[in-house]
Amino acid sequence: MTEEFTFVVDEVALSQLCEQLSDSTWLAVDTEFERVSTYYPELCLVQISNGTVHAVIDPLVINNLESLYELLYQDSITKVFHSAHQDLELFFNIKGAVPTPLFDTQIAAPLLDYAQGIGYGNLVKEVLGTELDKGHARTDWKKRPLSKEQLRYAVDDAVYLGKVYEIFLQKLNEQQFTVLNEKLARLKKSETYQPAPENMWKKIFAAKRLKGKQLEIVKQLAAWREITARERNRPRKWILADHAMIEMVKGSFENKLDLLQIDKVDEKTASKDGDALLKIINAEL
Repeated sequence: MTEEFTFVVDEVALSQLCEQLSDSTWLAVDTEFERVSTYYPELCLVQISNGTVHAVIDPLVINNLESLYELLYQDSITKVFHSAHQDLELFFNIKGAVPTPLFDTQIAAPLLDYAQGIGYGNLVKEVLGTELDKGHARTDWKKRPLSKEQLRYAVDDAVYLGKVYEIFLQKLNEQQFTVLNEKLARLKKSETYQPAPENMWKKIFAAKRLKGKQLEIVKQLAAWREITARERNRPRKWILADHAMIEMVKGSFENKLDLLQIDKVDEKTASKDGDALLKIINAEL
């Protein structure tokens, strides 16, 4: 990639960049984040391009990102993503809504006879004939400093995304745009990013084979886990493993020591959450 890009690491430079981009008709946006030990993903980089200006923004060192959010939530600018869900979840968690209007090249691709759910690298190769560098795919994006090569790898995702978008824009007809907008509607709904705790049992495969009281208990355990994971900002399965919930509804557990019989339930979990779990398990339903 030969395009120059800016690495933005302070509020003044960010404000200047956003002012420069404010008249754009579209912005290709990509993010890098970490979600190893947290429920909520942590935003580590934002890559942005309008086809002419390209930048990487470092949210870990810039305290005030409001000028960026004002830009991204500007109604006159179409925000272009590929497989937008996780990127949009980041912004939803920060602002309580997603930036619109939207365009998702992964959702649009099948309308132009590309594979359903096509990956970004494959789409760029098929549309542009360009093989993207995959050398930094496993980068720890929280680690600083980032090398020039890592930054180039990151910004290229936004640069090439913009190029794909411009081609898609020319090829999609009015009817295809109507279908696309119908498909994009789900990405704008708050429940897409903050599902109801009472529905979280549906993500547990083994729970679908349960009935009666056992199913009702699993529903309550899954809801408790979801709420607790959000409150503590820890991955769901760090709070309680799926199979542990299934074991809880099939066995008899009278006290915290009994809970230690369950695989993946350690002394810390039994001590901290045992009372809450036993209350659910032994409730009269």
